Amino acid sequence: MYSQKLQDNIANKRFNALTLNSASKFVLPKIKDLYLFTINYKTAPVPIREKFAIQEYILPTCNKFLKQCNSISAFLILSTCNRTEIYFTASDLNNALSSIYELFAKELKIEEKVVKEYNNLISNDDVVHHAFKLACGLDSFVMGERQILSQVKHAYSISQKEKALENTLELLFQSVISSAKDVHKITNLSKNSQSISSAAIDLANSICGPIKTKSVMVLGAGKMAKLALEHILKIGGAKETVVLNKSPHRVIEFADKYKIDKSIPFENVYETINDIDILIVATGAPHFILFAEQFKPIRKDTGKELFIFDISLPRNIEPEFGRLPNIKLFDIDSLQSTYNQINTSISNEDLNNAELIISSGITRFYEQVNKKELNTLIKDIKQEVEAIRTEKLRVLTENKISFTKEEVDYITQNIINTILHKPVKNLKDSNPNGSLENKSDVLRELFNL
Repeated sequence: MYSQKLQDNIANKRFNALTLNSASKFVLPKIKDLYLFTINYKTAPVPIREKFAIQEYILPTCNKFLKQCNSISAFLILSTCNRTEIYFTASDLNNALSSIYELFAKELKIEEKVVKEYNNLISNDDVVHHAFKLACGLDSFVMGERQILSQVKHAYSISQKEKALENTLELLFQSVISSAKDVHKITNLSKNSQSISSAAIDLANSICGPIKTKSVMVLGAGKMAKLALEHILKIGGAKETVVLNKSPHRVIEFADKYKIDKSIPFENVYETINDIDILIVATGAPHFILFAEQFKPIRKDTGKELFIFDISLPRNIEPEFGRLPNIKLFDIDSLQSTYNQINTSISNEDLNNAELIISSGITRFYEQVNKKELNTLIKDIKQEVEAIRTEKLRVLTENKISFTKEEVDYITQNIINTILHKPVKNLKDSNPNGSLENKSDVLRELFNL
């Protein structure tokens, strides 16, 4: 159960969201020229998604490429094991998409026909809703995972440093991150499995027998490897925990924290595989690093079961490994399929409360956009009026240092008439069966008539 304070918090959010949404058709602006180019676990399988993975080492190059594209005003790149997404604003969508196709062709060597076949394009308000659900973990195959929020925050930080954002994207991701934090704080959505790494451990614990009776090797020493080791400890530890990484000093850094029994050099990986029950692979390598043909000659017991969970993207284990006798190989997609079968569903209460917080966050975002647009409009009006005033004064008062009352009256009337000329003309030209009534109502309200 939630504490009374949290229940009140949710109740307040419900009231605010309902109140604001009831008036949304009058006050909320329509987002324009905002797009999302996405290739994700719903549109493409692992062998395709891994082609689109934008690794950290190539991200600066991709950012530089998009910044030089005149058709793209602002952008944010998000690349995870389950998706590659480019959020962008553009006044010319076709040219912007051509630039994105060129990016994947030039930097990742992907043919345009492949890009077109597997991508999905989302626009305007749908982008807003997608971004909020994504950051809260509602668009992940591990429902409610926290890791995606960290990845969104990292992508936002990078785009800020690159100065690749503008008002709409800046406001959007500030609002998205804030709402996602509220979802994780107020609901129990992420209480259980919080990442793909922990899902892999839960799955291993379920289908391989209790992990506490098994020898487990984690290949990698990055974020996902650490999350896997954390979850092993959380569920009671393993019979033996072995860690392998090409950089031994990285393993030493957290050996005590995660109660690692031993670490081994990478060159001994195939020999060590003979002695373990479960292999969790989570490295940042952009290619296969373990091959079936190299393991077969030194395999000691073909009757011994080995479970391999490759949660890397791109994949690190050659698919042929899964065809060897008594070796069960799970990549991210097969992990998802099996995990969904054993995973208990998240409570409707948590889902409803998460949706409520998201709804409130979206409304606040639109209010901020409205306020920004209004401030910009007011600034533009003031500049236009000031330009008219300055020019009229220059023309009407040239070579004069004093004025009669009649002259001041003429000058001020002339300035006012010039300022009102365009608005009055546009009002008269309005459609009497449509826009005229709306404009008349607005003007009466603005001038308190």
